[in-house]
Amino acid sequence: MHASHAALAAALLLASLATPATAAPQGPSAPAPTVTRIVTLDSAPPTRDRTTANRRAALAEVDSAQRELLSAADRAGVDATVVRRYRHVVNGLAVTLPASQAARLATLPGVSSVSEPVVYEAPESPTPVSADLVSKAVADAGAAAAGRTRADEEPSGREIVTVTDLTGVPEVHRDGVTGRGVTVGIVDSGIAYDHPALGGGGFPNAKVVGGHDFADNDADPYDDAAGSAAGHGTHVAGIVAGSDGHIQGVAPAAQLRAYRVFGSGGGAGEDVVLAALDRAAADGVDAVNMSLGSSGGARANSVLSAAVDRLVGSGTPVAVAVGNGYAGPFRASSPAVADEAIAVGSTYSDRSPYLAFRLGDETRPVAYTLSGRGANTPSTGSAPYAVMPSSCAPLPEGSLRGKIALFTPAKWDGTGTICRPMDLARTAEAAGAVAAVNHDPQMPADAIPGSPCCGTSAIPVLGISEADARRVLAKPAGTELSWGAYAGIPLKEDAAGLMDHGSAWGPGNELEFKPDIAAPGGYILSAMPKSLDWYGVASGTSMASPHVTGVIALLLEKNPGLSPRELRTTLQNTATPLGMTGDPSRGAQPVAQQGAGRVDAAAAVASVTRAEVAASPSELALKDLEGRSVTRQITVRNDSEETLTYEVGHRSAVSAAPPYTSEWQADDAGAAVRVGGPERITLRPHSSRTVPVHVRQPEGVPEGTLFGGWVEFVPTSGQEPVLRVPYQGMAGDYDAVSAINPTFSALNTTLDNPALRPAEWNFGKNLPLTVDLTDTSTANDQAVAMLSHGYPLLKRMRLNVLNASGAVVATPYDESWITRISGAGTGVDFYPWDATLSDGSPAPAGMYRLRFVFDKALGDRDHAPGTETWTSPDVTLVR
Repeated sequence: MHASHAALAAALLLASLATPATAAPQGPSAPAPTVTRIVTLDSAPPTRDRTTANRRAALAEVDSAQRELLSAADRAGVDATVVRRYRHVVNGLAVTLPASQAARLATLPGVSSVSEPVVYEAPESPTPVSADLVSKAVADAGAAAAGRTRADEEPSGREIVTVTDLTGVPEVHRDGVTGRGVTVGIVDSGIAYDHPALGGGGFPNAKVVGGHDFADNDADPYDDAAGSAAGHGTHVAGIVAGSDGHIQGVAPAAQLRAYRVFGSGGGAGEDVVLAALDRAAADGVDAVNMSLGSSGGARANSVLSAAVDRLVGSGTPVAVAVGNGYAGPFRASSPAVADEAIAVGSTYSDRSPYLAFRLGDETRPVAYTLSGRGANTPSTGSAPYAVMPSSCAPLPEGSLRGKIALFTPAKWDGTGTICRPMDLARTAEAAGAVAAVNHDPQMPADAIPGSPCCGTSAIPVLGISEADARRVLAKPAGTELSWGAYAGIPLKEDAAGLMDHGSAWGPGNELEFKPDIAAPGGYILSAMPKSLDWYGVASGTSMASPHVTGVIALLLEKNPGLSPRELRTTLQNTATPLGMTGDPSRGAQPVAQQGAGRVDAAAAVASVTRAEVAASPSELALKDLEGRSVTRQITVRNDSEETLTYEVGHRSAVSAAPPYTSEWQADDAGAAVRVGGPERITLRPHSSRTVPVHVRQPEGVPEGTLFGGWVEFVPTSGQEPVLRVPYQGMAGDYDAVSAINPTFSALNTTLDNPALRPAEWNFGKNLPLTVDLTDTSTANDQAVAMLSHGYPLLKRMRLNVLNASGAVVATPYDESWITRISGAGTGVDFYPWDATLSDGSPAPAGMYRLRFVFDKALGDRDHAPGTETWTSPDVTLVR
C-alpha cells in the first residue's frame, strides 16, 4: 500500500473510533460515481529516432513525471487509480476517480490536459461469404481481366477481388515488390491469425508476428467474432497483407502486428486506442492502419490526434479511414483529421462482387446490398418470399414466419408518424420474417437503394434494384429465394473507380486539408475468422485505408529510408484526379471529397525508384479566403542523376456550394490560379526550383463554397510520372455560413427550422405558444425549440431563456464543440424549457422567449461575426 493510502486508512479508522456510541446506525451508502479521465503531462515522451541511451533516459523522465503526478494527487486528496500508462506517443495516464474530484486533476502541477475519453463506435462487421462464392468471384474477375494486357501482365482474379485493378498494385507485384521486410500495425478488432491467408496456426506466426489485446487486456489479439466489429480487423489485415489461394492483399509479403481495441463490448474508448498506439510505437512497427473514427466534435487537437501526430513525427506513417456517410462536406472523422495522419477516402471498384440469391429455378441471380442495419445474410439455405404492405401498422403475429418480406418505402402524407424503411423492416421482423428486402419504384430501374433510415433490426435488411424486384414479383408468392449466390456486375463508367458517394467529405472542421487521398473501398473481398466462414465482403473507407497502408509498405520495401512526410508527398504527387461521380465529363470531383485523388501504386513506386522527384508541400490548405487572393510556394526537387523538364499547369475541380449536407450544390466555377515564372522549368540533377502559386477565389459563388484543384508538373519526356499538388479552400468567410441547416425546410416545405413547439417530436410552424400550468393537461407544460443546425463545428451552443425585458433568466442547454446534426439534412434535436429559472425555482408568470446562441469554431472579426443567434416567438407562461 502507498504510504499516503495507508495514512488515509489510518485516519478513517481513527474517525470511526471517535464516533459517539449514541450515533444512529447508518445503512450502506451508495458508492460514489466514478469516471475515467486521460491526463497528459507537460514533459514530452521519447521519439524513436533517439539513441538507445537517450531513449532510456527519456523514458525514465516520463516515469518520474508520472510518479510525481500521482504523489501530487495523493497530497491533494485526489483518489486516482491508474488503469493505463502511456510512455511513447504521449506522456500520460488513464485514471479512474470519483466524479466529484475530476475537476481537481487539471490543477495538479505538471498537467497539460485532462479529457474524458471519446468512445469510437465499433465499425460494422463484414458480411461472411463462403469459400465457394469467393472462388466464383475470383474466376469471374480473372475472366473479365483476360485479354486486357499481355498474358504475363494480367492481374490475377484473387488480386482483383481484394485490391482491384485500379491502382497498379498487380503491376507492382509483377515487378517483385510485395512489401517484404515491412511490419504493419493493425489497430482494430484483432486478427484471425489462424487464417490460411494470415499465417495459419498459432500466435505469433510468420505473418502475424506480435500484438496485444487491449479490449480484454490479455496477450492474445485474436479476432474472436465477439461484438459488432467481429471480423473487421481480419478483413483489414487481409487487404494489407493477406495471401492464399483465394485472396491477395496489397503487400502480401509484409508482416503484421495486431492491436485489438474492439471486443465484445462494442465501441473502443480513446484510452484503449491510445494504449494500442503507444504499444505500436514501443514495438517499432513501420506503419500503422486505423480503420476507425468518430465524427462527433472532430478536432485535430484531441489527445488521440496529437498521439497520431507524435507517432508520425517519430518516423511511423499512420493511415486512417476518413469516415463514411452520405453527408456532404465537413464530415471527416477523428483521428483522420490529425495534421500528420494520411486520411483516406473510398472509391468504388470497377466491378461489384455482389452477394445474391437465386430466384426459384432461375440461373440468373438477384444481386443485393446489405443495409448495415441488420444481421448478415446466411451463406446457404432458402426461404419463400412474401409481399408486405408499406405500413407500420402491426401485422398479425406469425403472418410472415419463416418468410423473406418484400417492401417498398411508405409515403408520408404530412401528418401523423413517419413510417421509415427500418420501421417497415422491424414490422416484418415482429411478424416472424427471416429477412426484409427493400426496393424503391421511385429510383432508376437498375439502382439499388442505399442504407435505409433509421435504427436497426435483428434480421437481415437488404436492398435490390427495381428491375430485379419486378422479376421476383412476377413469380408466384411463396417462390423460394436461395442464399449464397454471386453476381459479378461491372459498374458503369459514371461510377467505376470514382469516389463513393458514401465516403466522408473534408475539409476538417477547422479547414484542414482532408481527406489526403483515396483508394478502392467498394465491395472488397478479404479474410474473416473461421467462425465467420473464412471470407467476407465489405465496403467503405475502412477498406480503402488498408489499401493505402499496403502501398506504403510497397514503397518502404523499395526505399526503407523514406520519412512519413516523403511517403505522403509521393502518394499525393502521383495520385490520379477523379471525375465527378455520376457525371465524369463535367469535371473533377470536389477536392473536399477526393483529396489528391486515387492512389496510384505503380506511379508511386516508380517515383521512388526511377525518377526520385517530388513537389512539396504535397497539399495546400488555403482556408477561407474572405475575398482575398493568396500566394503559396511549391518547390520541385530532382534527386535523380538526369536533367528533367516539366511543363507547369493547373486543373480545377468542381466546387461544392452549401448547404453542408448530402444536398450540397455542384458549381462549375473554379478558382483563378496563376503559377508564376516560366511555363516550363528545367531541373538539373540534385537541384530544385520554387514556383509561386497565386490563387483567387471563384467569382459569383455563395459564401462558404469549397473550391479546389491541382497544380500540375507534366514531364516533357513522358517517362517520369506527372507531379500534382492539390489545393483546397473556401470562397468568402467561414463565419458567414449559417448555423441553421437550410436543407431541413427545403425538403420539408411545410415545416420551419428552428421552430417553437409545444412538445418534443412535434413538427410544424414557428409560432407563439402558451405554457399553461393551471390546467390538468400536461401537453402544454413546456416550451420546446426544435432545431436542425448545420454549421460544421460550433465552439459553443446554448439555449437561453429571456424574460420580457430581455434578461437571461435560464439556460436549459449549454454545450461546447458541437458538430452539425445531420448529413442528409433532415436530422433534428429538441431543446425543452420546463418553466424554471437558472436556480431551479419556478419562473413567474409572464412573457418569455427562447434564444439560441451559436459561437462558431473559427470565429473572427474580419468580416462576418463569429456568433449567430435565433430568437423564438413569445412564450406566454400562465401560473
